[in-house]
Amino acid sequence: MNLLVMLPFFQELLILMVVIWAFSVLLRKVGIPTIMGELVAGILIGPAVLGLIEPNEIIEVLSQLGIFFILLHAGVETNPREFVTALKKSFGIAFIGALFPFLTSMSIALLFGYSLKTSLFVGISLTATAVVVTLKILQDLNLTNTRLARVIVASCIIDDLLSLICFSLILSVAKSESVSAFSLLLITVKSTLFFVVTIVAGYYLYPLFKDTFQHRSGKGFTFLLILGLGFGLLAELIGLHMILGAYLAGLFFREEVANKELVKKVDDRLYAIAYSFLGPIFFISLGFHITFEALTVQGIILMMCLVIGVIIIQILSAGSMAKLAQFSTVESITIGIGMTGRAEMAFILAAIGQKLQILDNNLFSIIVFSTFILNFFATFGLKYCAGVIKRNQNKQFKMEM
Repeated sequence: MNLLVMLPFFQELLILMVVIWAFSVLLRKVGIPTIMGELVAGILIGPAVLGLIEPNEIIEVLSQLGIFFILLHAGVETNPREFVTALKKSFGIAFIGALFPFLTSMSIALLFGYSLKTSLFVGISLTATAVVVTLKILQDLNLTNTRLARVIVASCIIDDLLSLICFSLILSVAKSESVSAFSLLLITVKSTLFFVVTIVAGYYLYPLFKDTFQHRSGKGFTFLLILGLGFGLLAELIGLHMILGAYLAGLFFREEVANKELVKKVDDRLYAIAYSFLGPIFFISLGFHITFEALTVQGIILMMCLVIGVIIIQILSAGSMAKLAQFSTVESITIGIGMTGRAEMAFILAAIGQKLQILDNNLFSIIVFSTFILNFFATFGLKYCAGVIKRNQNKQFKMEM
């Protein structure tokens, strides 16, 4: 390709990288998650406001790669052993805390006249929690190493994995021209087989390369890319989505089979690509598809119904399960609030729905605007609850004195 032909793209890429850098520096100082800032940046420089950059094929390709690397990094960040331990303690909170918000969001979309296929995508997009955003809030509140924080983060991770599994099933149904009991059974069998094959491969394939991965220059990053692409293509072949394969490929690259320094090296590289280059391009590009035309009276009512519905049901469902797990009332409410955030996974699922033309630009915009409100609620809600918990602890300490 001629350099002159590529020149406009490099100019656009320069604008994107300057915006990404500037927003990350500014937002870090005020404590707002950079992902939300990147979305705002996309709205500002995209067609909705300034029109500096128009969506094009090259940005679309980079955005899709961004999705792949975000999920690959999420897999590497999840320790399988810690995940299994968390699964035992937090599965009930995560499962009920995912099921009821999904049913609520889907039902609201159905009540507003959307088709079942579209409503399923609305439901699953507003079910996936914001692990990165929630973890950042907990870090800012100095709650990272508390039992409460571990349950919130574990529940969010399990919630996201359940959302990915359900998304794969919904995607298969959406791609099918007709849905019958047999087709649903076939989709379930294919999904189960995919998980079995990838998990077996993860446990038995990685250890075969243990000797290779015992030094820092073991080419672990290249191997992980091969596995991520391989698992992703396998998922696509059976009618699922490649993001599921990317996540599972990253999940099994762990210190038990690789040198600790190599794991850190791979993690650093993935983080840089996922959250400093391709990932931010994806989040900014989402802003290109947002339209303020969605904010009609009906659109605003739909958005507020989704936001209020998710907040109430999320707190009631996850909080009730936390109460059964012997947490105090305040702690249970805190866990519920901690799971109300929506970010990267919600955007990814909604973007896929939009690309498949299951979600139109207006509905996609409403989902994104809803996530903004939910994230602000999670941020201020957790801060308030942390203050209440701290005051209660101080009162208890004084009484014991």
